[in-house]
Amino acid sequence: MGRAFLSCILLLLMAVEVLGEPSSGAPFHKSHLADTCQGEEFNDDNSLLQVGAPPGYRSWPPVAPPPWWAPVAPPPEAPVAPPPGYCPFYSPLRQSINAEYPPNNTQYAEFPQGVLAGTLAWAVPTKDSSPSHSKWAGLDEVGRALSPTSLSFGFFNLSAPGSLRTPHWHSNSAEVSYIISGRGRISMTKLPHRDIAGAPVSLRRPTETFAVGPGDAFYAPVGYHHYFESIDPTENLFGLAIFDTDNLKTFDFPQVLRVMDREFLAHVLNIGNSVVDSWNFYNRTVIDPAYPDYSPSRTEGSLTVHPDFKIRGINRGLVPSPRQDLHGRVATHTISKSEGSTYSRIQNFALGYTEMAPGALLEPYWNDNADEVFMVIEGSELKVSRAGSSPGDNKTGTFMVGRYDLFLCETGLTCWINNNGKSKAKLLRIWNNPQPTLTNVYDAYYGLPVDVAGTMFYKQPAHSQFRR
Repeated sequence: MGRAFLSCILLLLMAVEVLGEPSSGAPFHKSHLADTCQGEEFNDDNSLLQVGAPPGYRSWPPVAPPPWWAPVAPPPEAPVAPPPGYCPFYSPLRQSINAEYPPNNTQYAEFPQGVLAGTLAWAVPTKDSSPSHSKWAGLDEVGRALSPTSLSFGFFNLSAPGSLRTPHWHSNSAEVSYIISGRGRISMTKLPHRDIAGAPVSLRRPTETFAVGPGDAFYAPVGYHHYFESIDPTENLFGLAIFDTDNLKTFDFPQVLRVMDREFLAHVLNIGNSVVDSWNFYNRTVIDPAYPDYSPSRTEGSLTVHPDFKIRGINRGLVPSPRQDLHGRVATHTISKSEGSTYSRIQNFALGYTEMAPGALLEPYWNDNADEVFMVIEGSELKVSRAGSSPGDNKTGTFMVGRYDLFLCETGLTCWINNNGKSKAKLLRIWNNPQPTLTNVYDAYYGLPVDVAGTMFYKQPAHSQFRR
């Protein structure tokens, strides 16, 4: 009897060693969205922690090996790839949830003197062919509905006065770049001047140059040669570049000149062969350090008075949203194709800027004719909700986003945002339609006849006695 009792105790101890904690061998799930988002990890509050897991896979808690003396136990449940799907949000800049600025470990320009001129971080659809770009599968959904325009994004961060995004042009996309912080100087080929009959006055098109600051943007049409530089002595020039393609193609001017015969290049530019021979044609990336004797003051008097491509003050002139007594203070400024001569040239974009007070709600709505991508300029603890990811889906997906995160609200999908943080939230909004429209759930409901609203849920009376 005593031996049998001791044997039972020993077996029980062995089982405890083998099994450990009940969840040690189980997959690490945080939420419905955590199961469907690819390549993301989450904190306990379901906020995004970091990016970089291989597409289609997640990180799982390690399973400790059993002690040598334990009997062989059934293997723990094997980790499985998440079901097919995509993440409606993405964080290309953050290596941790509290990151304050883009890390200096992305693409940069390193010259022989070892100067770090700045960084680029990308969020592009999976169709993009560049191996250096971070792919966000959510962007594959953009452009599948009424608006066929795809979107991709690049964060630029020029780290010192005079740092330069090298002269370049895009052969298959226009560009709109929004300035988040710092001051910059933009230079771009001017529009062709035309006479009263519409014919070009001259084949020569000089460059226009203008200054931008936080809340401004600039527009570069397809194929237009442009570059930009930081002129702020205290703050990095940091912003978001927006492109209307899923596979951006860029020609950098130094690389184009590099592949030309040097003697021929000297002839074309009408300069001496020795000058071209002195140029440094080594391989480099796309952000250049400041010229040794660079001074922002030498450029003060050379700015274009009425630039063609500057979009001023998207973060000003905000219009309060309705029903602020219900939802708190929310205000928005939207720039569409019909507003201003500069923006009337843009074919595939519209931009908006929204501010939300702490505790405020951006009330539920859907975009009628465009996909919408948000970028969090400022704010934390923003809770985004999406009522189903497809027609008939009976789940509401929610996730938390913070500063510099991107997230998506596709055409026809009902979305809303709660500012659960303690500070004002500032959001940049991008639509892939130059004249987007939206429908609020409130307006849709109260636009229904009383009997129709009642019969939807077999309930009478309907909304008439509750209308505000």
